[in-house]
Amino acid sequence: MTKVVPISITISIEKGEGEKIEAELSSDTFPQDLAQLGQQMIELAGTKALSAFDDQLRKEEYREGKVLRTEQRTYRFAHLSLSCKRRSYQMPDGRVCTPLDALMGFERYQRRSWEVMEQSCALASDVSYRKAAHLQSFISHNKTSPATICRDIRAVGERIQAQERAFQAEEAGQIKARVLYCESDGIWIALQHNKKKKSEIRVAITYTGKQWVSKGRKKLVNKQITAAMGIKSQKWEEMLRERTWCHYDLRTTKLVYVGGDGAEWVGRSFDLIGAMDKIRVLDRFHVKRAVSRAFGEVLDTRQVMAQIYKQGFESVEAQLMEATAKGDKTRVKDRLACMQYLRGHKEEIIPAPSMGSIESTIGKFVAQRMKTRGVSWSEKGAAAMLAVLMHKEELYEHSFPYAKPEVKKSEKRKRTKRENESVHQASFAILKTGKITTPYAKLFKNLNNANLPPSS
Repeated sequence: MTKVVPISITISIEKGEGEKIEAELSSDTFPQDLAQLGQQMIELAGTKALSAFDDQLRKEEYREGKVLRTEQRTYRFAHLSLSCKRRSYQMPDGRVCTPLDALMGFERYQRRSWEVMEQSCALASDVSYRKAAHLQSFISHNKTSPATICRDIRAVGERIQAQERAFQAEEAGQIKARVLYCESDGIWIALQHNKKKKSEIRVAITYTGKQWVSKGRKKLVNKQITAAMGIKSQKWEEMLRERTWCHYDLRTTKLVYVGGDGAEWVGRSFDLIGAMDKIRVLDRFHVKRAVSRAFGEVLDTRQVMAQIYKQGFESVEAQLMEATAKGDKTRVKDRLACMQYLRGHKEEIIPAPSMGSIESTIGKFVAQRMKTRGVSWSEKGAAAMLAVLMHKEELYEHSFPYAKPEVKKSEKRKRTKRENESVHQASFAILKTGKITTPYAKLFKNLNNANLPPSS
């Protein structure tokens, strides 16, 4: 059984002619018909509003201008696309302008608003360009191609990059930390249409400590991520200095732990942040991985690791050298390289606080999106995507806002003693007929309240 309801809606601007929309809502396709009707109403109302804006500009701010032409213009917003005719003017001073474009926030030749481009970037930061185009086509009710998503990434990413390069910390941050933990490392990604086949992305994190989340899981407290691609060491150190100073109040910081894999640029990444004491630490992850790969077949790596951190590298050097000779040429070469690596960083192998979070950060922050199977980048596209990933959370919050539910904490009501409150008086008539020293009398009295009198 099918039911159909005809609907007619008239939309008009004040003191203007109305335009009618007619539709039929079927019980079989009710949600789709209703959504389509709503979309028609929004598009018609939006088109009429744009025309009214252009008429107001003509009557008020631009009444002295000469109308050069009237052209059809399409404006793409986050959830709809609107087309209308808008005027271009030549002003008395000779300049040519299109005021409706400026009013809507559109630059010359721009067809998509910054809001819809940021929405594209938020989607593309998690999925491929093809899937992001499919999702945005569904959201905006307009066909979007993967090439359009790529252009949006370039536009927004380059805009963020320009802001990052020009950023300078004007005042100290608000987060106070007596001890600051800093880590940095790099990851290589594949390039396409470039003489260089790969390029390194530098990633750094700073935090003030770790906090338990659940059994076996901790989170970094006051975490900040910085990343850059194709940047020299001096510029990298300056970028870290500015971002660290604006995030933390380093005037209260007394000690800085700098962790990493031992690379020279990694150890020097935070040299410009201040004159406080800095201790370089070779991450335990890298030490364990090097020892396990080279000597895992012939030695108990747990015992070796414990001895290294307890007594130093010199205490196991002879044992490692003896084990090096027990393999073929390939194994000997790998074990010698491991010993050279440990010997060169023996002063950094210390029992410092637990660090080593940079590896998982790089995996979640960069590798999941930019180093998956079959993915390669142009140099500009990779730099733009990296800039987008640095501000991924802000892009999501701005593009897909939602009302966060309020979490009400349960309050325990504490009983307070009232003024002039006294202990209640009571008596037990059953005890009047027997001796109060009998066992059942004492038991009954203690079960209720030992301080109450047994009888009145």
